[in-house]
Amino acid sequence: MKNKKVLLTMGLLVLWAGVIVYASSQPYEDQDLRPILAGVPLDWVEDVFGFVSFTYSSSEISVEARGPAAFIEFFIRKGAHVVVFAVLGALLMRIAVSLNMRHIPAGIIALTGVFIFACIDEYRHLMNPQRTGLFEDVILDTMGGAIGIAIYLMIRKKRRNTT
Repeated sequence: MKNKKVLLTMGLLVLWAGVIVYASSQPYEDQDLRPILAGVPLDWVEDVFGFVSFTYSSSEISVEARGPAAFIEFFIRKGAHVVVFAVLGALLMRIAVSLNMRHIPAGIIALTGVFIFACIDEYRHLMNPQRTGLFEDVILDTMGGAIGIAIYLMIRKKRRNTT
């Protein structure tokens, strides 16, 4: 039973990693959400988020600097980084725990795996002239992995307490 669980999770991990590799191999233009957002009323963005301004990888992120559609797209894209790598972290953690590892070493190994995968992914972006590899994205991806690991542990603890 436990071996099936590990194999199933490994299969899901390979599938999920493949989805990430495929998505990160596409040119930015194929993933650009601004044309879609251009058809959505975004008058409210300036009113609600006009005060937001910060630097991400030497680029100013603000409604004024980017325009409403690109501003919203930035948060959608970075949110996707967090969610995608949260799933990766949870899957790695599930495998480590299924192999009877204690939670702290399992978490360290899972988070290290997320970090290495994120580094490789961003390195691949550097090799693609249509993409931009950013260390800031490695940090964001790793934080997403940590969130996924934490959620996995919370769900696991809750399930154990209810049984």
